[in-house]
Amino acid sequence: MMWNLIIFFIITTSLIVVVYQVLEKKKYQNENYCNNLEQLNKFFDVIDKLNDYVTWKHRDQIKVEFVEISRFFKGKSNYYKKEEKVKKFNDLYKNFDSFIVDYNQNYILSQKEKLKSFFSDIEGKQLDEQQQTALITDEYSNLIIAGAGPGKTLTILSKIKYLIEQKNIKPEDILLLSFTKKTISELNERLQKIGLNAKATTFHKLGYDTIKKYQDKPPGSNQRKHFIQSNQRILKRRYFQRNQSFKSLHCIRSLLYEYPRRK
Repeated sequence: MMWNLIIFFIITTSLIVVVYQVLEKKKYQNENYCNNLEQLNKFFDVIDKLNDYVTWKHRDQIKVEFVEISRFFKGKSNYYKKEEKVKKFNDLYKNFDSFIVDYNQNYILSQKEKLKSFFSDIEGKQLDEQQQTALITDEYSNLIIAGAGPGKTLTILSKIKYLIEQKNIKPEDILLLSFTKKTISELNERLQKIGLNAKATTFHKLGYDTIKKYQDKPPGSNQRKHFIQSNQRILKRRYFQRNQSFKSLHCIRSLLYEYPRRK
């Protein structure tokens, strides 16, 4: 009787092992799994080929592109434990924002080392660590706060030089704006001295030149009165039903328009 139980146990165990192996093999041969694994490999190819600063937009594009395979493999690291890439992908995708932050920090450090000679001679001056970081950081928008005299204009000139000489951006594709003619004059003079063909302009001149490019007759100062009257009619018709409210607004607008002309 004992031997019969032992034989039965051995046979049952063997059958379980065989079934498990068959199911395991079948699991890794499943068409849906194989298709997603192919996309997973593509994800790692994209990561391996990163060789520039990654903007938040580029980061989000990568996340969106591979969101479907993330849904497929989510929580399945142990289920597909024979394929190490599954766990690696799940861990990386889950913390992808932090990964890109670390990647960008390392990229900035590597660029500082690689471009030491470039950063050491801009208008005969060497850029400090913060200025170098401002140049290399290539986000869609960068807020740089600085007081008087730390080298803001030098940083702007260096950024232009960096874009043209290191990133192969055409000078005509760079838009450099400032508020005053004095600043623009200084920027253009210094750009010319370091041999850069980029040009700075004011917000107003950019707008005027754009209108002039697409209109035969650009707006002049004689159109100011017509603009004010048209604007008032639109406001009265759309937003102000009560006459008193409109008169109050008209009084305020008149003061604002006329104030610069008073002495």
